[in-house]
Amino acid sequence: MDTLESRWNSIVCHAPIRLLRLQYERLENIVVKELKQAEDELNEELKQIENQLDTADILQRHNERFQLNNFHPTMETHIKNLHAFANDIRTKESSTSTNEENDQIDQRTTKLNDYWTRMQTKIDNVKRKLQTIPKQRQEFEEKYVVECGSHVPRPGTTRESRARCMPRVWN
Repeated sequence: MDTLESRWNSIVCHAPIRLLRLQYERLENIVVKELKQAEDELNEELKQIENQLDTADILQRHNERFQLNNFHPTMETHIKNLHAFANDIRTKESSTSTNEENDQIDQRTTKLNDYWTRMQTKIDNVKRKLQTIPKQRQEFEEKYVVECGSHVPRPGTTRESRARCMPRVWN
């Protein structure tokens, strides 16, 4: 009976640590999935920008995904919880595990934190780009119309000034 009780106590002793590890891994998978989806969406937005699609629509979708859906606060909470689980695992396992296991958890947490930081930067850069492109296009169009008018040569314009305004179709 004593051996059965000691085995039971051994199992119960390790159960909270195992539960913490499972919670950490579940949250880690959620964070990785969300960040990969966000990265794919940002890459798709950049492709659409390159293809000169309507930036207003792209910006609207960007804002819906990353601002209206509370993406940033949700990810911040997930990252904070990951750090908390990692700290709990480290403190509860300090007597039973090796430093290698704790270092591995720390590395995984740091790696995800870095990934999140890079994604925040990318989200901000894409948004900034989406906001500046319409302004740049408008400035270009205003300059083009002012310099070139309606492509009809004005009296007194030189051939060189007209050539600046004409689109180049030759190499």
